[in-house]
Formats: sequence, C-alpha cells, structure tokens
Amino acid sequence: MKQNLLFSILFFCLGTMLIGQSQRKVLIEHFTQASCGPCASINPVIQPIMERNKAKITKITHQVSWPGVDPMNKDNPGEVQNRVNYYGVTGVPDIFLNAYSSGNPTATITDATIQNEYLRPAPYEISIINKVLPDYNSMEVSVTVKLTGTFSGKPVLRVAALEKIISWTTPPGSNGEKTFYHVVKKYLPNTNGTSLADVNQTGQSKTFTFIYKFDKLYNFQNLETAAFIQDDATKEVHQSENLIVAFPANPGNDVAIKLSNATGVYGDSIVCGNKTSPIVKVINTGNKSITSLDFKYQVNGGAFSNYNWTGKLDFLKEIDIKLPAIDFVALKGQNNLSLEISAVNGDVDINTINNISNLTFQSAPSTTIHSTFEIKPTTQPTQLSFAIRDDQNKIILQDGPFTDNSSRTYVLDLEKDRCYRVSSTNNTASLNGTYKIFDEQINLIFQQRILGVGTVSRDFSTYSLVTGTHEPFNASVLFLTPNPANQEVFLNFDSEKTGIASLSFMDLTGKQIFEKQINLIAGKNKQAIAIHQLASGVYFARLFQDNQMRSMKFIVN
Repeated sequence: MKQNLLFSILFFCLGTMLIGQSQRKVLIEHFTQASCGPCASINPVIQPIMERNKAKITKITHQVSWPGVDPMNKDNPGEVQNRVNYYGVTGVPDIFLNAYSSGNPTATITDATIQNEYLRPAPYEISIINKVLPDYNSMEVSVTVKLTGTFSGKPVLRVAALEKIISWTTPPGSNGEKTFYHVVKKYLPNTNGTSLADVNQTGQSKTFTFIYKFDKLYNFQNLETAAFIQDDATKEVHQSENLIVAFPANPGNDVAIKLSNATGVYGDSIVCGNKTSPIVKVINTGNKSITSLDFKYQVNGGAFSNYNWTGKLDFLKEIDIKLPAIDFVALKGQNNLSLEISAVNGDVDINTINNISNLTFQSAPSTTIHSTFEIKPTTQPTQLSFAIRDDQNKIILQDGPFTDNSSRTYVLDLEKDRCYRVSSTNNTASLNGTYKIFDEQINLIFQQRILGVGTVSRDFSTYSLVTGTHEPFNASVLFLTPNPANQEVFLNFDSEKTGIASLSFMDLTGKQIFEKQINLIAGKNKQAIAIHQLASGVYFARLFQDNQMRSMKFIVN
C-alpha cells in the first residue's frame, strides 16, 4: 500500500513537472574544415551516429576558415566566424550538443548523449513551413514558436538555410573529404537571431517569416532549413527543428525565369555600344517536359525582338539561353531591358507571374575620338602596368612597369562608334595608383583606383549616348525603395506625359490585393505608398498607363 502511495506521489510530481512541456529535438552544431586532417579521421566516426539518430537531432555544420583551403567557408565567412566567436572555438573539429562540448567530438556525440538530451522536456515547440517562391530563386521560411512551459532568460530564435549534402568529385581541400552534411548557407536574417522576449505566456505562439534568396548553392534541390531557440544569457539550447525543402511539380506547362542579364554575362552590368545579347536562366517547374519556349524582349522601349527556343527541359532542370543580339538606343547611364516568356510548348504558361523580367544595365562611359589618358602610380610603381585595347583586342596603348610615381599623360586617337578596354595590372595588394580618361574638352569621363593584386578592366566607347530623361514611359522600369520595406515604399519612375496611372500589387498566386489610381507628371515622379497593411512576403507591383505596363518584385518584411 505504501509502495502504491509512493508511486502515485512520484507520478504526480513527475506529471506536474512535465505539464506543458514538449518533446525536445537536440541541436548539434559542428565546426569542421576541408583541409583539417583530424576532421577527416573523426567526421566518419560521428556521422553514422548522427545519421541513425536523425529523427532526434537538428544538425548545422560550419565550415571554418582554418587551417587551410575551404571554398564552402568562402561562401559565408562572416556568419561562420560569428558562431565560432559565440562558442569560443579555437580548433577543429569541434562539436556542440545543445551548446555543450566535451572537447572531444567522439565523446560529445554518442548514442547515449543524444538520447539523454532528447529525453529532457523542452519549454518550446517549433514548426517550420518552407515555400519556394515562383522564381525558384528564393523561398519564404515561416517559423512558428510556441511557449509550452515556463522560461526566463534571453530566448533568441535562430533560423538558417542549409545544404543537406554537398558532394565534390574531387576533394575541395587537402584532407581528402568529398562529402559534407548540413552546411550552413545563410542565417535568417543573421546570426543575431530574433528575440522571443514577447513570447512570454504559456500557450502563446508567434510566427516569424523570412525570405532567403538562393545564393552560392551547389545544388538548390538539397536545401533544408533549421531553427533553434537559444538562451543568449547561458547559450543553452532549448528546442530545435529542421525541415527539408520540397519542390513539388505544378500541373502542366510551367516555367520560371530564375535569372537574367541584359549584357549576356551573369554578374556584369555594363554594355559597350548599342547592341547586346541578353541571357536568361529558365527552370521547368511543371510536370510536362518543355520542348519549346517563345521569348519577346526589348530595350529602352524600342521594338520587340522575338526568339523561339527548342530543345528538351525536364522537371527542375535548368538551362541558360542566349538570346540573339538586339539593337537599341543607348542611354547615358541606366538602360532597361524588358523580357518575357510569351508561350511554353506553343501554349500559355499556367503561372505567368514568373515569366517576366525587368532589369537595368549601364552604358559604358563615352568619350570623344580625341581624348586623354592619365595614370598616376603611387607606392610601388614597379608593380604597375596597363594596356588599352580596341574591340578587336588590338593594343593601342600600353606602358609600365614604371620607375617612379610621377603622373603620366597620353593622347588617345580613337575611332567613332568603337569600344575600348583599359586593363590595369597590379602586383601588390595595396592601393597602387589611379587612372582617368578625359574628353577633348578636358571633361572627366571616368576614373578608376588600382587596388589589389591582379588585372582589372573597364570599358569605354566613342558611341553617342542619349540622355535617359527623354526615354518614353514604357522604357522605364518601376523602382520601389527601400526593398525590402515594412511601412511604406517610394515609387520612382519617369513619365513622358502628365496623366493618370493605375498601380496594383499582386501576391505570388497572381491575386490582386491592392489597387490605386495615381496622378503622374511629365518627367520624374516619386510617390510614397503605405504598405503596413500587407503581410510579410513577396509581391509584384504593376503600373499601367495608356496600355503600357512596368512591373517590379518587392518584399515586405
């Protein structure tokens, strides 16, 4: 009888302690490196342990910057270093289980240590929803936190985008490892995390939404997200969760423009002359194989060019398509490309919202046929040289290395409507000079500082450039600043004439959620639009006037 009473008391006490508590998922933060010799020995020992306990853990791997080469660290060195500093990591491999480390990874990570932490009740619940956005180049991560017990301290929610597995055909470092797991790509919004101070009542929950733009991914189909709650006062981790990102196929013909560039080279933003060949990266997001794509595109509101691509593109496969060159009236400074996929397999795309791309590029600065080139070396003139080539790669001027740091001036006799490139070569990491180009009226066309080891090039031309303020309405791209925003955005655009335009916002499903008539004046316009009523997420703004449209994607946070 006494034993039954004692059992009842113990059960009651234990039950009271567990009321409102949640099942804990254990966080493991792994610090390693592709050129770390001991890592290559220890990682294969602990990886199988974590794999057979994968339902009980959330794993995040940080590829650190030492002791040698690791390209994965270069993808996000700052945030990795922040976590190194947070724990005071001084050597790799090192590993933390709910912020605890024994110093020896094989002692920190065992079936028993994981099980012991897993059985400890947690005061929070975490759930994650990942939503790939229509451009298939970004995703929305929604994390809901619920307080199920009591907690005091400095709770912080940290969210990260990871690559579940990165496989190399040859080792990226010197230790022979070719496979890396759960590598952090980006913290959302950063490693500081989001305070949970206002989630302070048992049963209270709150959802946080983040946008992650895919960046420096080896295979976007290996994406996953991780979230954990950490007490910044003690570093103790109180809950974690992870979720693989799913990429469901849409029914029918569905493609998305993932990336585009007006210059024909991703990452470049300058076109020399009045002709360019755009490039576009397209992904098949539907369950039908794509064999035909119709493109229409224009620059600065000029005539449309059309192009039909044929081939084979299966689900989640990507292709870079180089579009035929298009002539355009080059504007001084900013130019605008409008590009659209108008048909897929000869039919309408089921989701056209991700088939439009509006982007800007710059014209190379233009000078006169009689110009002046000036260069001034600084600290180490013997380490500096330059060459100027025409658009046939013929050298028209070169000099250096120099014997002193005095300024040199050269006369350039150029040809009309030609492109030229200045290439400066510097063999020292310091600032080692400046060069300038002047036209025949001694107006400064552009200048360039020479900094860092290597060869750096800049283009210029003798083409005539049109002042951009005279461009027609449909040549302008709609600009919204700031982006992202949370209270209001400013619409910046040029209009050819005074009149009324219709502004609308649409969500990612294409549903219109906002419309407003606005008055335009001829010339530059800037208007504030309140957006505090919009939920966090990605939207498309469209401005219509006289059957002309311009659009832009923007983010509300």
